[in-house]
Amino acid sequence: MQGRKLRFTLLVCVSVWLALGSSLCFAAKTVPTSEVSRRQLLMKMKNKDDDIRSFCAGMNKCLDIKYEACTEVDLKPWPKVSYDEEFCAPYKEIVKRGFPLDIRAPMVTDVFLRLGRQYRAIYESEGTLPLEVNEISFLFDNMPFTADLINAYLESEYTLEYNSMNRRYFSGGNGHGLSGDFYWALQDSAGTKTMLRNMFFGYGYAQILKWSLKGTAVAFLDMDLVAPRKLKYKLTAVVFPANSVLNSIMQLRVFKSVVNSKIDDVVNDIKKAASMYYGGNRKPLSKEILRTPENKRHVAEFDKVVAGSPWKLGDAERLERSQMELSKPKPVAKPAEPKEKKETIESPDFKANTFIMKE
Repeated sequence: MQGRKLRFTLLVCVSVWLALGSSLCFAAKTVPTSEVSRRQLLMKMKNKDDDIRSFCAGMNKCLDIKYEACTEVDLKPWPKVSYDEEFCAPYKEIVKRGFPLDIRAPMVTDVFLRLGRQYRAIYESEGTLPLEVNEISFLFDNMPFTADLINAYLESEYTLEYNSMNRRYFSGGNGHGLSGDFYWALQDSAGTKTMLRNMFFGYGYAQILKWSLKGTAVAFLDMDLVAPRKLKYKLTAVVFPANSVLNSIMQLRVFKSVVNSKIDDVVNDIKKAASMYYGGNRKPLSKEILRTPENKRHVAEFDKVVAGSPWKLGDAERLERSQMELSKPKPVAKPAEPKEKKETIESPDFKANTFIMKE
């Protein structure tokens, strides 16, 4: 199953890598310096001086943020980095989208220390998907099922596994040299357009042409419904090469062309599977991969969503939790122990009082 779920993951990540840019307005933010101690910062950066400097200098130059945990040496800009509008654009885009600045939040230091490095390559892709908002929400909310669904229709080898209860961490591959581990950092843009404005951060592995590559990337995936069952998407990926040689390779036009073709392959697979499903081809739904109790339930749910039932991102987790609550064994009430019968001795005064009351 691992091998089957990756292309869709790649679409998620690659699409995510390619999405916005500098279309939103940036509002500067500051973080109280007392929130970050030197010890916390060193632990987050695994005591790597270069990473600390990339983080501190980049945050200072691009966002006007100084943490008291950063020394004067840490704040010193890298000599070969031009902290201009183009270099700082991803910083500002991330903040506008609502990504936190507190280093205690998940992946904050991981993202910003990489943005502060010298080398980066940007990949962009855009197109359309034959899906409604409720449908794409369901498919993203149940990504392992989505991979199984595509595999059933196309006999492909996508894989996807959730690595956390809240479904924000996941891994996957396409069975053909692409795999990765990802964190779904943002599922909307500053609280608006849930599911349609996404940000991912991940570690990927790829075999492209003669190169075996691994690295990290921040990716944006933005979508908008432009017609019935027609979602326009834009994917922007900011990738961080580890050195100058790899950076030179990743900037090559032929390399970018190959990467874009891999993204197109993923999108085309989704389009093919969707076309077959919406065209009434139900035969693949009887394949073993979709006959597990869980996938049979997902097929029934997806049929309802396609027929017009609403589905919001997060509904899968809420449904799962409610089912877990229902499946918990109810506590068995223990029978009350019989009380010991006590003999009551009536005093002459008590009898007298009772008699008087009756009269």
